[in-house]
Amino acid sequence: MNKTWLSLLVLGLSGCAQLCDCQKTTEAQNKTASAAPATVTSAPAEPAVGSDDYTLEDRPMAEAVPAETVQRQSQLDLVAQDPNARPFLPVKATPARLSRKLLPSEFPVAVEGASYPVSLYPNLSHSKKQLSDYASQLGFKLAAFEALKGAKVGVTSFVEFDDSLQRSNALGNQFAEAMATTLPQHGVEVIDFKLTRKISVSREGDFALSRDVRQLSEKAGMDYILVGTLVTTRRGVQVNSRIVSVRGQQVVAAASTLLPHLVLQQIQP
Repeated sequence: MNKTWLSLLVLGLSGCAQLCDCQKTTEAQNKTASAAPATVTSAPAEPAVGSDDYTLEDRPMAEAVPAETVQRQSQLDLVAQDPNARPFLPVKATPARLSRKLLPSEFPVAVEGASYPVSLYPNLSHSKKQLSDYASQLGFKLAAFEALKGAKVGVTSFVEFDDSLQRSNALGNQFAEAMATTLPQHGVEVIDFKLTRKISVSREGDFALSRDVRQLSEKAGMDYILVGTLVTTRRGVQVNSRIVSVRGQQVVAAASTLLPHLVLQQIQP
């Protein structure tokens, strides 16, 4: 009986001791919590640290100083201002503007005894293309018309575009000969009406062509006639060609091309 009371007394004393310890701990925590705000407010804020160990300061950023623009001359300007400077690239002189010599029809009056130059066109470098190349292009355009299938065409000289339409030149005659050669190559039947009724044999040669009407055949048997004009421009000579019906004067085919000055240099009178 005495042992039981003794055990209960020991348990009660231990419980009281634990209760006292809990009260002391609670009071200590309350004191710490009450004193913490004063410590936080009085202590300076610690700077934040970024992910790359950079310190981030919480302060307003100062305005950037405006950049100063300094105008400096380029090297080309400095070289241009230096009278003793030498060009680092070969400098070519500006070529003079191209000039064209007059066609025979553009001369106001023919002077007797005056010798014409070898070529009536500007003295330029020769072109890679020839007069026959442009005639072939023009013949290809004309041969595409259906009206010329199986028809007979006579080719006349190309004339200068003026009031009379009766004057030709070396270019007009040579281009007509080129057209008479290139049209059959594109399937167009060409009639050579300058063929004489007989062949003339002499020491100078054998001839079958003539411009004498008395030596030509009266019937050529042509269905169409190729006519054309030459118009002088700044870029060259514009060649306009038309194929006209002998009976109804109807234009059944037409085409044009431009002969540049480089090609005209090849024309010899």
